[in-house]
Amino acid sequence: MAEGPLVIADEVRDALAHGRAVVALETAVLTHGLPREPAATIPPVVADHPDFAVGVPLNLSLSLAMERAVRTNGGVPATVAVVDGVLKVGCTRGDLERLATDGDARKASVRDLGPLCAARHCAGTTVSATLVACGLAGIRHFATGGLGGVHRGFSKTLDISADLGALARTPTCVVSSGAKSILDLKATLEALETLGVPVIGLATQTFPEFTDGAGTLPLHATVSTPHDAAAACRAHWSLLPHVGVVLANPCPAGHVLDHGGSSAMADELAAQAIASG
Repeated sequence: MAEGPLVIADEVRDALAHGRAVVALETAVLTHGLPREPAATIPPVVADHPDFAVGVPLNLSLSLAMERAVRTNGGVPATVAVVDGVLKVGCTRGDLERLATDGDARKASVRDLGPLCAARHCAGTTVSATLVACGLAGIRHFATGGLGGVHRGFSKTLDISADLGALARTPTCVVSSGAKSILDLKATLEALETLGVPVIGLATQTFPEFTDGAGTLPLHATVSTPHDAAAACRAHWSLLPHVGVVLANPCPAGHVLDHGGSSAMADELAAQAIASG
């Protein structure tokens, strides 16, 4: 069903109307995160997964696997993207295949949605742009990898991700493996606190560092189970009905990169960038 430049898939609309679980998924990882070229080999960690195969681009395989994970657990996936100037909430297989190989597809943050829709472009949506779709459609759950946040050296660059502002004005629970480890994670947590966005650890007492796994920065709130997380979200929205929640779910220990490696490299590169102006 179309409402201006917004289209909510019938399956998603029906699930929302009947109180079924709907999980939003972003597409920046599809258009700009992983290779578009057909895979020559399959990473061992997904070698037995039905959505990964030689000859299929890894970016497409990942998006299909994300949707499968939602369906396997009883939910309805609502993959969000801009397709020909329409913000789609619930993409078709054809939409995903097209975006996976479209070298002209843009990367849409919240500020880009209007201009991209007016120009009838295609784009993958970041966390912030996907949250716009969640707010418009009434989706309460959104799964992603790593959040954007406050960048290192922000006092000189003022480089702060739009993800944080979108979280502060959208009542959606964003489940993520924390924030990207290349960011200033301490400043990111401080910014979320200032914006009133609770960061709740799911079976963790520290803020995860995306692919680096469990971090070292302590969290002020933790829960042991998804049921407890849902209770915390309900209580939060009874008091702050327009503010989002971050549910921090660390990357499984068997899949993390060398802990601290990305962070140390980011420190070095940030120092070089600042020194060079």
